[in-house]
Parts: sequence; C-alpha cells; structure tokens
Amino acid sequence: MTERRRPTTSLPGIAGKLAGKDETPIRLLQWASVIRRALQQRLSEGLADPRFQGLVSIVSVEVSPDEQRALVRVSVSPADRGRLAVSALRSAAAHLRHVVRDESALRHVPRLDFILDESGHRQMTVEQAIAEGLRREGIDPGPDLGSDGLEVTDDDGSDEGSDDSTDQADHT
Repeated sequence: MTERRRPTTSLPGIAGKLAGKDETPIRLLQWASVIRRALQQRLSEGLADPRFQGLVSIVSVEVSPDEQRALVRVSVSPADRGRLAVSALRSAAAHLRHVVRDESALRHVPRLDFILDESGHRQMTVEQAIAEGLRREGIDPGPDLGSDGLEVTDDDGSDEGSDDSTDQADHT
C-alpha cells in the first residue's frame, strides 16, 4: 500500500490565501520588523556615499513568501534628494545585508531591494492644497491640515482665538 501525501506548495501561507484568508505568515512579519529596525539604526548613522543625503526613513519592509527578497520602501526628505539616496542604498545593499545579519539573530537575510516611497510627500502636497483652498474661502483649515507647526497670531501679537475668560473658566 502506497502512502498518500498532501501536495506541498513552495509558498508558505498559500493554503490560507486559497481558503480566502489574506494573511501574511507571522514569521515574515517578524523578519520584516527585525530587518527594518536594523536598517533604520544603521541608516541613522549615515553612509559614506555622497549621494546619501537628507533624512531617510524606512516606511515599510515586506519579505517575499519564499524569504529570498525583502522590499524596503524608503522616504527621503527633502524630496529632491530621494532618487540619489535610493541609488546609494541600492549600491550599499550587500553591505547593509551583512549589517542586518550582524545586528540580528537571522541566519539568512533576504536580498534587499530599495524603492522610493513618495506617498508621504504626495499626501502633504494634497493637504497643503486643500488648506490653501480653504484659506482662500476664508475658512480656517485647523491645526491638522496644512499646518507647518507655527503659531498663528493676530496683528496685535495675541494668539488667535484666545479668550482669557474661557481659559480661566476651564482651569477652575
């Protein structure tokens, strides 16, 4: 009598996807977290490449199901230095892979593929355009939309909307 085997797949988690579940295996999420932390630590120290300028942040890390590749999405500020910074990261990918291996307990580190994620810059541009349109209509966009972190004051130097009588009532 021959033994019947279940067909195996080369992709972990494929059975869950076929059953209607779209879940990333926890192991891949853990790898991505470890890789992200190690890379962010190293990138905060900088690279010797002159193309690597500006503030580089790791937006996300996605490890492929076969664990051979990791897609690293980075955001660069100012935006005009993004392409140069990503080309520096691509040149340093092998070195960064060794850094991740040395900084973590991973025996096998997937190949690192870096891409520029401009979604944050696009979102900021859209929010600024909306805030500007609201200001033109005479509507205060509020502190969360189009804010540059500066305090708005009236011509006499007092805070806008500040009313001492309501402030005192709130503190009693």
